[in-house]
Amino acid sequence: MIGSGRNKGGSSARGPQSWKTLASPTKKRVNSPQAKKRRREQQLKLLGLLVALVLLGYLGYAGVQALRAQDASLQLTPPSDPIERIVFNTNGVLPDDWISSVLKLRSGMTMMEADIHELKAKIEAYGQVRHASVERVFPSDLRITVEEHTPVLRLAFENKEGKRHAKIVSRDGSIYEGVGYLNSGLQELPFVQPYVHLDGSYEPMRGIEEVARLLELAKRTEPKIFRTWDVVWLRHYSGDLDLPGQVIEIRSAIVPRILFSASIDFERQLERLAYILKHVKAHGNPSMEVIDLSLAEAASVQFTSETAIGLFNNSF
Repeated sequence: MIGSGRNKGGSSARGPQSWKTLASPTKKRVNSPQAKKRRREQQLKLLGLLVALVLLGYLGYAGVQALRAQDASLQLTPPSDPIERIVFNTNGVLPDDWISSVLKLRSGMTMMEADIHELKAKIEAYGQVRHASVERVFPSDLRITVEEHTPVLRLAFENKEGKRHAKIVSRDGSIYEGVGYLNSGLQELPFVQPYVHLDGSYEPMRGIEEVARLLELAKRTEPKIFRTWDVVWLRHYSGDLDLPGQVIEIRSAIVPRILFSASIDFERQLERLAYILKHVKAHGNPSMEVIDLSLAEAASVQFTSETAIGLFNNSF
C-alpha cells in the first residue's frame, strides 16, 4: 500500500482555520490626529460629568446639614417677649425706683433687644455700686443684683452758691453721692480731712480700709468715745503702710486731737485711750489738747493748763 490515506488533503498552514475567522476582516485602531482629538474630547466630557455629579452631591449634603443646624438653633432660641418686670436685689439701700431711672428701658423692649452687658456697665458706672449682675429670666423678666459700697466717712463739699453738702467715702476710697441712706445713719459717720498729694489733689484716697477698721473697732468696743469723734484728719496718713510715721488723727468733742499709729494694734491703743479718759475724769477732768497714742511703749497727754501737767504723769 502506498499509504493509508489518513492525512490525505492535509495542510501545513498554521493559525485558526475557522470560517468565521476567515470570513471577518481584522479590526485595526485608527491613530490619526483627528481620532486622538475626538477620544480626548470624549474623556474630558466624561470627567467633567463626574466632577459635576460629585459637586452636586456635596452641595446637596451641605444644604441638608445647614437646614438641620438652622432648625436646631431655632429650637434652642427662647421666645423674645417684651420685658414686663425688673427683679431688683441689693445688699444696701438703693431703692427700686433708682434702678428704673438708671436703666431707662424703652417701652416694649424685648428680652433679646436688651444688651445685658451695656446695662451692667450703666449700673456699675454709679459710684455707690461696687458690683452688678444682669440676667435674662425668660420669658419676660430681667434680674438685677447689686453689691453696694460700704459707707465709712463723709467728705464735705461747697457748691458755687456757697451751700455745703456731703459725699460718701467707702472702704476702698471711692467717693460718691449717697442715695437711699437715712440721715440718722449718715450723721454717725465722721467727716474726713483727706491727705493731700504732692500735686495738690486728694484722690485717690488710699488706705481707707485701715481707717475703717479703727472706726468700726471703736464703735463696737468704745461706743461712747466713738460718738464724740467728729473728724478724721489724714494730714499725716498717705495710706501707704510701708512708710513710717503714718498717723490717723481724730478730732473729738472731748479732746481736740487724738493720734493713732497705723502700725500699732488699734485695740491696744483704744484701751490706752479709755484708761486715760477715765483717769483724767477721776482727777477733775482738766482740759486736754492732745492724746498721742502713736508712741511704741506709752501714750502721751498734753493738757491745756500747765497746772494740770504738774498733777499728772505725762505718759500712760
